[in-house]
Amino acid sequence: MPSPDWPESWTSIRSGPLEARFLPENGGRMTHLAHDRFGDILVPTPGPEFEPLNWPKAGGYPLFPYHNKLLGAAFTHEGQRHEVLPHPVMVTDAQHGPAHRRSWHVVSQAADRIELAVDYQADADWPFDFRAVQRFVLSNDRLDIELSMTNTGTVSIPGGFGWHPYFASGFDRTASSDARRIWPIGTAGIPDGSPAEIRTGEELPGEGFTVFLSEWHRATAVTKGGAEVIVTAGPDLPHMVAHRTSGYVCLEPVSHVAGVFGFQPDQQQTAGLFVLKPGEGRVAQLNVSIGPGPDR
Repeated sequence: MPSPDWPESWTSIRSGPLEARFLPENGGRMTHLAHDRFGDILVPTPGPEFEPLNWPKAGGYPLFPYHNKLLGAAFTHEGQRHEVLPHPVMVTDAQHGPAHRRSWHVVSQAADRIELAVDYQADADWPFDFRAVQRFVLSNDRLDIELSMTNTGTVSIPGGFGWHPYFASGFDRTASSDARRIWPIGTAGIPDGSPAEIRTGEELPGEGFTVFLSEWHRATAVTKGGAEVIVTAGPDLPHMVAHRTSGYVCLEPVSHVAGVFGFQPDQQQTAGLFVLKPGEGRVAQLNVSIGPGPDR
């Protein structure tokens, strides 16, 4: 089993050869996902230290109530402009929503499953109250994840969600997605509302890249340990961000297109941005299956 230095105090679940560990207080993160045969599936988190604005490029974390850049650290909802704190490194923009920088708590836990939640209170990072929940279930060679977001405030709120895994892969390992659409990237490095284009082929580049995809059903990556990871999701996560460096591949199922708050109002709903009335919620599922890669 890899990562033998996992502290026993870290919250863990296991089914058959698959084990996951968590630090809920560190933004609801899954810090490790490892397989007895294939080793680390996710890039292992090196330790419990956590800097909320300099988060580790490891494990997997929740994306609530939006993902990727929020340009200008501001958005308009129902005719009112809202400003949030920008990320200091990005200077003018916010990124990935604040939920993964807050402490989560364990709602319930069994040997092979765990439920984490955060009750977010409006602040300078996001002006609305909501409850976010992550439910993880292991079953031998599979991880099932359910994400939910509920409006716990008294006014309607915009939102979205997703999950951001760092699969332990490299440039010499294959990755793919069957997404049928790809979004043109604007000057800010994310989609700017220009229509999505037809995508041909499934293989993702064997070099550093970021692409914004839609209409996908299946994405894959081969890990350094020789596992083929297959990511699938339900209809509430129809978009994906795929990102690659020499040390990892991110295949991020998400509910809306990156940059959606900057789209024209008549484009936002079709690009996945949802609005929740007080008490209303939204739920989505995704799955990670693990098996031998093509060379095993």
